[in-house]
Amino acid sequence: MKRIYGIIGLLFLGGYGMAQPLTLQQYRQKVLDYNQEIKQSQEAVKAALYTLKSIRTGFFPRVDMTGSYSYQIEDVQFMPGTDLKHDNYSVEAGVVQNVYAGSGLRKQYEMARIQEAIARLGEEYTVDNIVYAADVNYWTVAANRDLYRIALRFVGIVRELFDIVDKRFVEGAISKTDVLMVQARLKEAELQLNTSETNYRTAVQALNVMMGEEAGRPIVLADSIRQPMAIPSLYDLQLVLENRPDYRIAQQDIELARLQTRLVKANYLPNLAVGIKENWGTTLINVDGDKRFSTIAFAKVNIPVFYWGERRHNVRLSETQEETRELERSKLLDQIRLNLSNAWVNLTEALKKINIVDSSLEIARHNLILNTFSYNEGKLPVIDVLSAQVTWLQAFTNVVSANYQYKVALAEYERTIGGLLP
Repeated sequence: MKRIYGIIGLLFLGGYGMAQPLTLQQYRQKVLDYNQEIKQSQEAVKAALYTLKSIRTGFFPRVDMTGSYSYQIEDVQFMPGTDLKHDNYSVEAGVVQNVYAGSGLRKQYEMARIQEAIARLGEEYTVDNIVYAADVNYWTVAANRDLYRIALRFVGIVRELFDIVDKRFVEGAISKTDVLMVQARLKEAELQLNTSETNYRTAVQALNVMMGEEAGRPIVLADSIRQPMAIPSLYDLQLVLENRPDYRIAQQDIELARLQTRLVKANYLPNLAVGIKENWGTTLINVDGDKRFSTIAFAKVNIPVFYWGERRHNVRLSETQEETRELERSKLLDQIRLNLSNAWVNLTEALKKINIVDSSLEIARHNLILNTFSYNEGKLPVIDVLSAQVTWLQAFTNVVSANYQYKVALAEYERTIGGLLP
């Protein structure tokens, strides 16, 4: 039976060895290349850039061409003996240049530039969150892989004990009670093995799907949950704020609201446009059917005079948006300050926990060896060995859990500081 469990473990874990080992950095890159949210944010950047280019065309003269044709069905006399022609047609080309519009166009252009910057920051923010999710997925698979290996090893340990007590029972050296206790523990171990295998398989499926692979694709991780990681330093809050995309977006939102207020004011300022039109075609009263050219130069001025306080109300409405954006920035600042502090505490405490559980595992391992030896020598009851086995299993599980918590805390800290870690 022990060999059967060993073969299962080799098929389940060793079989994955045919796949190319995947490092954390490689997995990150695969996820970033595949993720739809990042691609959506990239499209948002393109849209903002096209909007900016579209608004910029408003600074240049505009050229329009129009044409018209009409046919008078009835015969119409312009004067006695003089009939109007049935056909009337014309073609007109015009050039118009906005000279002054209260700086409204310039404000729109500046707002579009900020919106483009916000879109790019939004892409950075999305990348930071996806990298964090990818890290958690990777370490979840690594942790569940180790938990499965521990469960497989635990079944083997209990199986060895069962073989010993079963042999002693046949020899008449012990009672049936010892056999039943070990047998019950073996079933519990097998159940835990089944649960660990299920958790590992589902974690692998989630990892594969996130990078765009088939859910059941064999995968083997190059990095271990217990491998040491570089310990980061505590970053200054101001440096974090300068690197956090969401905080920089909040700052840009404030500037955008201010420009919106200026644009509202500009809409109530005088505006001036000049242009020239060239017309070719028949005259409005077409008597002789001749076609002519006519040139018109024009200037158009619009001066808002009285709108029943509309300007004042719209400006105040826009100013309330400025204040709202400032309050949102202040709220985000407090949240980042708290997150930074919490992330650092979680990281340092998780590191301390690793040192504690490593020592506990070493103690539990020695205890299991001594209790097993003493039982084989007939100096301890089997219940003490079973207890030592459970203690060893719990200690090993705590080691994996503590290392997983540290890896996740490290990923959270990196996200909190805006990806400043090397």
